[in-house]
Amino acid sequence: MKSISSLIQYFFLALIVVYYATNGFVLAALYGALVSLSNTLIFNWYTNKQKKLVDIDAQKSFRMAINSSVTRTFSLILLALIGLGLLELDPAALCLSLVVGQVGFILDRLRQK
Repeated sequence: MKSISSLIQYFFLALIVVYYATNGFVLAALYGALVSLSNTLIFNWYTNKQKKLVDIDAQKSFRMAINSSVTRTFSLILLALIGLGLLELDPAALCLSLVVGQVGFILDRLRQK
């Protein structure tokens, strides 16, 4: 992941983790931030993979986009459920850091356009 490309996401995640650290829920906020960043890593991996295959047809490109979306969605759901269920982390801290990370991801992508 390019550090400059996700600057807004990093900033938002740092803010939310620091906020929850002062309230005693740093582990849950950090876990949510890591789930959000893993989603970004999967997105970047698929994007780089697609850029390397410059001679692919539109149908294969579309299938890769669908695979990326499905993989990211399932990994996000699975990791969030592990954090909430098995690890019994604070739901508010985990979910808020995850959502804030995703908002930062979207803002970074809009900034790059």
